[in-house]
Amino acid sequence: MEESKMILYRKAEMNELKQITEMCAQAYRNYPLFHILRTEFKSHDQYFAFLTALEHIYAKTFIRRRLCLVGTQAGRIVSVAMLQNPQIPSIGIIEYLRNGGAAIFKHANIFLVTSFLKLVDRTEAARTKITEPNWYLANLVVNQKLQGQHLGSDMLKKGVLPFIKQHKGKLLTFNTNTEQNSKFYRKNDFIEFDRRFLTWKNNQLENWSFLMHL
Repeated sequence: MEESKMILYRKAEMNELKQITEMCAQAYRNYPLFHILRTEFKSHDQYFAFLTALEHIYAKTFIRRRLCLVGTQAGRIVSVAMLQNPQIPSIGIIEYLRNGGAAIFKHANIFLVTSFLKLVDRTEAARTKITEPNWYLANLVVNQKLQGQHLGSDMLKKGVLPFIKQHKGKLLTFNTNTEQNSKFYRKNDFIEFDRRFLTWKNNQLENWSFLMHL
């Protein structure tokens, strides 16, 4: 493989926060879990500003935990994955606040943010019932301009799975809210173990949960 085509998988650095934030915000612009909030904002620009602020806090927290992986090609980031380690306490509101979480309230009131966080918790309800320690794939994003090049599968096989195995992990879980993503994870050897509909302000959100034994 030509050197310019090779992808290097490694931990993200804090100086890459802006690039990672922008990539994640663009990828999740129309994702059901976030887009369900669209009608809460006066314009799409306001909604996207909220989403970008949310992804900034999220990415900063995982980078500081050294649990954000990137795939880089010719010096640019082409894929991102964020992981939760079962041996480390889950991220709480205090840690998010320390990483700039208060900025989110410039874009949304506390009631909306609280309601949304409760919805996020409900998407992970099936996973939390698993008694075996499990790594959680909190985020997997591919550069929107590079779709269709198998970068997501490569990030899983050459970035995420080796990283978890290096840390002696035996089980990986993930949940998604689209049929397209569900097909992707089935194709990559994940097993569906839960499927349910969640309700948020009279809106329904379909939620699939997957696992993989390593």
